[in-house]
Amino acid sequence: MQDHIKRDFYANVYKIAVPVTLQSLIMALLALTDQLMVGQLGDVAIASVGMSTKIYGIISVVLAGLAMGVSVYAAQFWGKQDRKSISQILGIGLFCGFILSFLFTLLVYFKPEMCLSMFTTDERVIGDGYIFLEIMALSYVPTMLTMMYSAILRSTTHVKLPMFVSLFTVCLNIILNYLLIYGKFGFPEWGLKGSAVATLISRLVECIVIIGAVYKFRLPGSVDFSNLFGARKPLVSKFFQTTYPIILTELIWVLGETVYAVIYSRMGTAEMTAMTITFPLQGLSVGLLSGLASAGGVMVGNKLGAGEESLALQYAKRFINLGIMISLGVGVIIALAAPLYVSAFNVSEDAHQLGIYLVWVFAAFLWVKVANMIMAGGILNSGGDSKFVFAMESTATWLIGVPSGLLLSFVWKQPIYLVYLVLSLEEVVRFGFGLARIHSKKWIKNLVKDIAA
Repeated sequence: MQDHIKRDFYANVYKIAVPVTLQSLIMALLALTDQLMVGQLGDVAIASVGMSTKIYGIISVVLAGLAMGVSVYAAQFWGKQDRKSISQILGIGLFCGFILSFLFTLLVYFKPEMCLSMFTTDERVIGDGYIFLEIMALSYVPTMLTMMYSAILRSTTHVKLPMFVSLFTVCLNIILNYLLIYGKFGFPEWGLKGSAVATLISRLVECIVIIGAVYKFRLPGSVDFSNLFGARKPLVSKFFQTTYPIILTELIWVLGETVYAVIYSRMGTAEMTAMTITFPLQGLSVGLLSGLASAGGVMVGNKLGAGEESLALQYAKRFINLGIMISLGVGVIIALAAPLYVSAFNVSEDAHQLGIYLVWVFAAFLWVKVANMIMAGGILNSGGDSKFVFAMESTATWLIGVPSGLLLSFVWKQPIYLVYLVLSLEEVVRFGFGLARIHSKKWIKNLVKDIAA
């Protein structure tokens, strides 16, 4: 890579990746704050939030897949400076996202206990968790709106607004958590219910602020309904051809994670609690490096839309190398800090020790998780190679991960940290397939070459 291209590369990485990373860290901090505050209420409360989060994860990853499809086309349209098509892509995402999020809200709000019973048989967790889950269901639609507008802003390099809005949201959520969980300054002491109400209010405010700012400052996506929902059939058709495998990939992944959650929960309350307390740290760590995947998708997509395929390939390879180097360093820090992190939770001695082991396993595999996130979630999808990504992800999850987890836990009765270690090996398989695909150049496609608004 020539020196001037290298300078442009790192300048754009800094411009895009840093704000996206900060936003991801801020949102992971929100989850961590919830867990730490709820963690003072004991094992059952922690497990209740963990299982409720898994249910929310199903709809969130489907919406994330839809938002990724929006982002893929928005990035390439931005590369050819077609703002009208960007608005129409947003309209497609909003229409589909509203249908999905609204239907899921109805299901979870009216049947929270049924949803929880799919993940755990612990009556205490179901009894405490259903109120939390019922309230959280009301946040699905505003969360969808935030995700779609944020996808447009990131793809068009307007990344600072989502970051500042997320920072404000986290501060608001922390304050509301403190007031409503513990009943401070005359507020009701609602415990677990208070955490759900605080999160719901924060997400509503986040949605209103980010959409209001888009229209106030006339950013991409600030158009009237006639332009927002006026996409022509060729654009709609091509969008769905690329996006449905992305959604299926996200769904396959979350279903796999759901099976893993069932495996962990049925190994015992201590095991379920130990795994649950690692979730915020995992989100924080992956969030720290998610900016590279987002920047990779945007920058490579911009180059593909502009017809600069050779430069897009150079960018892709440099992103992978950069992600591996940084994540190796972060993994070492996590491993060293594991005992201190787990000690922040008020859990039993068994859950405490298992939590440390699980954090160590996560730290060991962080580098390959990040590399896969950059390749699959950023680079390959930016070229519309979503069908290959779907095949790669589903094969690794359902032919390697799920069978291994079921055998190790239910048949061979292995401890949870060994089960988690073997499950993580599926990431290595993904890495091999993904790297081979990158070097094959088959993923390099200009999706918007023959499409105009």
